[in-house]
Amino acid sequence: MKNLKTLLFSIQIKSTKEHIWDVLWNPKTYEEWTRVFMEGSHYKGELKQGNTIQFLGKDGGGMSSIIEKMIENEQMVFSHQKEVKNGVKIDSSWQGAKEIYYLKKENDTTTELQVIMDITQDMEDYFNKTFPKALIIVKQISEQ
Repeated sequence: MKNLKTLLFSIQIKSTKEHIWDVLWNPKTYEEWTRVFMEGSHYKGELKQGNTIQFLGKDGGGMSSIIEKMIENEQMVFSHQKEVKNGVKIDSSWQGAKEIYYLKKENDTTTELQVIMDITQDMEDYFNKTFPKALIIVKQISEQ
């Protein structure tokens, strides 16, 4: 694992934790909010603690990760393991990096979505620009 830096993103959403959870992980809405990272973004695998899941773009490249922890409607923790190129898993500088999603009820109408992620230094600017755009899409879908 290369030197990783941790980034934190958060957004207030006027919706329930349950609805935001569904927006985050329902395959159809997942594709909508992750489109900002990579066109055709999707995942393969069952979202269940302990499972391996693949986050892929339309070209089939992406990341293979383990769902380290999953508390429905509250927390999802991915531990990135391998990069996927041309359908083959290869070693990655992201190996062991975490991507954590928290949903915290703020009051009767608002939930805070927090995302904590480990990134390689060369990806810091990209995620600082792109992740807030993704969270705005999550907010828009969740508040409809």
